[in-house]
Amino acid sequence: MKRFELKTVGELEGALASAGLRLPLSDSLGVLGEPLEVGGRRLANRFVVQPMEGVDAADDGGTPSELTFRRYRRFAAGGSALIWFESAAVVSEGRSGPRQLMLTEQNLDAWKRLVDATRHAAHAEGCGEVPLILQLTHSGRYSRPTGQPMPVVVQRNPFLERAMPQHAEPKPVSDDELARLESAFVETALLAEKAGFDGVDMKAVHGYLVAELLGARCREGRYGGCYENRTRFLKNCLVGMRQTLAKETWVVSRLTVLEPSEFPYGWGVAEQEGPWRPDVSEPSRLVSELSALGVPLHNISMGYPRFQPHMNRPYDRPLSGSPLPPEDPLRGVVRFQETVQSVKQVAGAVPVVTAALSWLRHLVPYAAAGLVREGWCDLIGLGRSAFAYPDAPKDILERGGMVPEKCCVTCSMCSQIMKDGVGRGGCVVRDSTLYVPEYRIGRAAASA
Repeated sequence: MKRFELKTVGELEGALASAGLRLPLSDSLGVLGEPLEVGGRRLANRFVVQPMEGVDAADDGGTPSELTFRRYRRFAAGGSALIWFESAAVVSEGRSGPRQLMLTEQNLDAWKRLVDATRHAAHAEGCGEVPLILQLTHSGRYSRPTGQPMPVVVQRNPFLERAMPQHAEPKPVSDDELARLESAFVETALLAEKAGFDGVDMKAVHGYLVAELLGARCREGRYGGCYENRTRFLKNCLVGMRQTLAKETWVVSRLTVLEPSEFPYGWGVAEQEGPWRPDVSEPSRLVSELSALGVPLHNISMGYPRFQPHMNRPYDRPLSGSPLPPEDPLRGVVRFQETVQSVKQVAGAVPVVTAALSWLRHLVPYAAAGLVREGWCDLIGLGRSAFAYPDAPKDILERGGMVPEKCCVTCSMCSQIMKDGVGRGGCVVRDSTLYVPEYRIGRAAASA
């Protein structure tokens, strides 16, 4: 396994050439400061804060805590043009843990204060109007609302069942219950609009409920089997939100293009027996259809980060008990960008957000500028990097680069906190005063 040791763009170019890989690079970073029109709004630059769960709700009702406020004030002051708020569960039984955020009538005022505080922080730092999107979710087979597994599945999946042997496999959720969840997504979207968000996102990635439905070929009923049925839930929710919300409120989806279970269980996989291989024909069709439905932005991801983090967040250090990455992390970075490029080719005029660049540390700006300049994507999403270095966009745009000592080191500790399910999430390395104790709390609980 290769750990990150690159110091210059020239060394990155050499590493790419040695591995037989191509990634567009540019030392002309001005393109990252160019504005972009998205769905009737003007983004000041090309940086997006990706949805990263802090698992730091103040109570079991999912109310944002002071740590939640602190994270989003830091994001807003950091110079990104768009802030994609982390996933908030639409029903209590769909929470990934007892500290996952949830937006309800009861805590709506707290969410309004969070939105106001985020906007104020952006204005105070001269960042202007920064659109805010709230991601909505149901955790599906990852649901742990009380801290113990309470999976909600849409079909049996041998791959995921082997990967999660501690989870009892319940009977797949009924069509009637899925119809009820459609209403819950739309109702929570309306609450998000009341809270002041500029848009809402249907989380359809990483094996969560909506993403798993996309590959539900073995499910019977109106949400499984054929392509039209498997995409029904996502489309129904998006159409319902569009009919309910104000015209200017964005309705988007962070969309997976690869859920890599073996056929017939996966999404974006070829129809063949044996080991899966990618086939993005169905995801590409869905991207085109969502564009036609008026989705103003495509935010792309892939893989099951709990089991295959090398696919969507290439890393140096794995989660506890997990193997080292099975490949050079640089290969994972390039694969992700190539996949986003394929989406960009079918998205038409709708802008596309990429991710999975954090492993490049201080060399991120040069890859980001190359990707935007060559049309592989339109916007650069920063997830783990935003935890570690929320003001990276400001440094890139105002100072011409990133400070290596402030960069994410892809150590997986922020993900470890979330997986342990006890501590509250943030960067253990760069924000150590707050998050080293949280990390230790989780590790102690996991080993008890």
